[in-house]
Amino acid sequence: MGTLENYRYQNFEGYKVALTKNPPASMLKSRPLGGNKTSSYQPIEVTQALADMVYRDWTVSEEKFMNVLNEIVCTVKITALPDYPGSDYITFTGSASKNIQVDKGSEVHNFPVGKKANALQYNLPAVRSDAIGCAFETLGNLFGRNVSRDSSNDFGFDVSYEKEK
Repeated sequence: MGTLENYRYQNFEGYKVALTKNPPASMLKSRPLGGNKTSSYQPIEVTQALADMVYRDWTVSEEKFMNVLNEIVCTVKITALPDYPGSDYITFTGSASKNIQVDKGSEVHNFPVGKKANALQYNLPAVRSDAIGCAFETLGNLFGRNVSRDSSNDFGFDVSYEKEK
């Protein structure tokens, strides 16, 4: 007698519908932008927890870091197995950049003069997390695609079969 496997979604359509859902509002955070404006965002720990729910397996690979003037740029490749029977691994990428922390008054054209001694200790994990988040955002609303956007880009999904009221 074979083993019985449990899947979160019955098929590709169920998986696709899950990606169109908005992230739980209680899980979003807000950051100041200046000028009394704020921006909502989905923290990486929420993104990773949702990924653990949606995918049977996922892993970050091919992490690439590059220094561009006074910024650190990171690109990641993620491979994931959606949690429905017969699914295949998918691969997607994300990139992000962060300013490298410098002393107040430092000039960009003089970089690395003024770079804080432990800047990369903080900047590398932060930019990696942002790149992972950006990669997952490309997959759908669940991962924060339309958080803090004035308009949504849901036109890529046919959700005519989803009739929630």
